[in-house]
Order: sequence, then structure tokens, then C-alpha cells
Amino acid sequence: MNINKCLFIFSIIVLCALSVHACSPNSGTMSKSAGDLQISITDNTDNPLWGTKIVSEEQPEGQIKVTAVTGDSGVVTFNNIATGEYKFYVSRFDYFPIEIWLTVLEGRINEMNVRMTVENGMTTSITTSPLHVSFADLNSNPESYNGKYVAIEGYWFDGFEIAVLAERLEASGFSEGNVKPAGILIWATGGLSEEISSKLYLQENNASGYHAHYGKVELAGTLEYGEEYGHLNSYLYQFTIYECRWIDWTP
Repeated sequence: MNINKCLFIFSIIVLCALSVHACSPNSGTMSKSAGDLQISITDNTDNPLWGTKIVSEEQPEGQIKVTAVTGDSGVVTFNNIATGEYKFYVSRFDYFPIEIWLTVLEGRINEMNVRMTVENGMTTSITTSPLHVSFADLNSNPESYNGKYVAIEGYWFDGFEIAVLAERLEASGFSEGNVKPAGILIWATGGLSEEISSKLYLQENNASGYHAHYGKVELAGTLEYGEEYGHLNSYLYQFTIYECRWIDWTP
């Protein structure tokens, strides 16, 4: 390779490196005003709450959705986010979800403290009447139900590394009489009540070697959509269960 060709390739590499540095969010240059936001989550006795998910439902134009989960401190910090109005959805599996509105101001740490109430209590900012939706509703417009408190009827199925609410059940093909979840599958967290669990049908002979359980239920809780949830991040939906109702059904 001659020296002129080597110099040309070297110049291209340098230019690419400079371009990447200029566009990097760590380069210190920002085209829009920005600020930092710190949100602290506590329970009714002001103890920090770990495992609380905080997701922006609305944000200033040009700002991507921001999301985080609290650690032991109960605090999350969003650095260098666009200034302006935000709407956040705050949820934890055993607490009522909360919606908060706030304004991020430029060049400062904007702070907000949020106190959550356990699910057997009430807060004035929460409605205890869920929005009833169907799997057809989810199929046609899933984004509109993201972060909402909803009730949905479907088929529960749990077993080895699976706990889902399914649109339907169909023959599994592994063993005669066995079923498997099919259609839209919603990863479920929070579990069923002992009363409901005791009514589920038992399926002993499964490919995994573990027992499975299934039945028809209506669940009420918080629905999430659009990310990767559950075992091996295999699900587009996740449901945090607050209430469950058994529906009589024969396989």
C-alpha cells in the first residue's frame, strides 16, 4: 500500500472519530437547555421504597421516554434531561400506582418526594375503578393502555419459568389433553390469591417436567407495554396484579 493511500485512510479515520465525539452525549455540548431530576419514593412512614418503577408518560418535545427503578435508597436521578413539563407514572407491585406532574428547570437539580400508599389503603390521586379492556383492544391499540390501571379477562397459565395471562389456550401437542397458552401473552407479577390458586386445574405431564396450572380469571392491575418483560425478556406485556376474580370454566 503506497503512502498516499495510507494517509487518505488515516484521514478518514480521524474525521469519523471527531464526528462521533461531536455527537456524543458526553461531549459536553447540548443543543437544548437541560436540567437534572431527582425523585425520592417513600412509604407512609417515610421509609425508602426499593423496586419502584418510574416511567415518563409525557415529556417535552425531542426528549425520549425516561425510566428507572429505585434501589435501596428509594431515589432515582435523571441527568441532563430536557427542561419542561413531565408526567410520570410511578408503580410498585404492592402499592397503588400514582401519576405525578412536574416541571424540570434549567441548570439545577429538580427534586420531588413521592409518598406511596399500600394497596389496602386509599389515596385521593388514585381511582380504584379499573378500565375494562379486552385482548382485542390490546391488539388494536396497545400503546393507549400502557401504564393504565385496567381489568382484563383471560386464561391463567403458570408452570416452570412461566406465569402469564393468555388470550386463549390451545392443545400443546406434547401429551393428549395438555394445553398451552396462545395468542397475546401477558407476563404476570404479583401472583394470584390463595383462594384463586386453589381452584386452578392441574396439568402434571409437561415437557418441562414440572406441573402447570391453568384456569379462567379476570385480573385487575397495572398494564405495561412496549419493552421486554418476563423470563428471557420474551414478553411485550407485563401485568402487576392487584385483584383477581375466578371465572367458572370447563376445559
